[in-house]
Amino acid sequence: MTVLELMIVMAIIGAMAYIGYSSFRWLSGAALDEDAADLAAVLRRAQLLSVEGGLPTRVVLDFDKHAYWVEACTGDPTLTRSKEEEKVDPESAAEALEEARQRLATLPAGQLQAASPEEEAKMAAALAGKKVGGRVCELLGTGAAAEALGPVLSGDATGRELRRALQSGRGIKLREVWVQHLEQSVSGGQVSISFFPLGWAEKAIIQLGTEDEVHTVLVHGLTGRVEIRPGALRDPDDHMLRDAKGERARERERAR
Repeated sequence: MTVLELMIVMAIIGAMAYIGYSSFRWLSGAALDEDAADLAAVLRRAQLLSVEGGLPTRVVLDFDKHAYWVEACTGDPTLTRSKEEEKVDPESAAEALEEARQRLATLPAGQLQAASPEEEAKMAAALAGKKVGGRVCELLGTGAAAEALGPVLSGDATGRELRRALQSGRGIKLREVWVQHLEQSVSGGQVSISFFPLGWAEKAIIQLGTEDEVHTVLVHGLTGRVEIRPGALRDPDDHMLRDAKGERARERERAR
């Protein structure tokens, strides 16, 4: 082969590689738009479910599985600011309560007697620990969530459940999440965003995308409004530290 023929072959290979890369980026960009819209729709539906059902809900984001789902919560609706996500599953709560009841039953007669089954349940919860009496969240359609909300419509035109996965095969992944009840951003494990019956929500920032392109989903606290923005935020604190009037919260800014 002559030098000219080699140059022509290399040019063809280069052109095909460029076309293939451009096609992949186009498909990834379309998948990112679709996944960001899906996530925003599920967040909005979680807010409506909380308002309609009078029960706190939350959207759990799983970085390892690149998936997310909606849970309904019973018990204490308040949130405590902490360093890590707290997990209180119904099974462990039930086990702790049963153990506490057994401990109450072994006490000598006359000690810590309950006047009613309700009072006994409160005593057992207190003995089992603070977390049992706090908030317990379950998947929609299961346990206490099913009893409180009944059948739940996802609101999706194609009938998909409120449990979704990102298109990781096209390179779409959760990148980083900021949420009010955590002191630092999260980039691994699980993190949740809560919605409340009066219509407000935790402020949150969710970044998802590929290595080359990112979309940001914002959750506004006072109204629970969900917004999609192309690209990453330059300063996440500009969103997280703003109060209901849109001004930066001075006390929290000083504490940074």
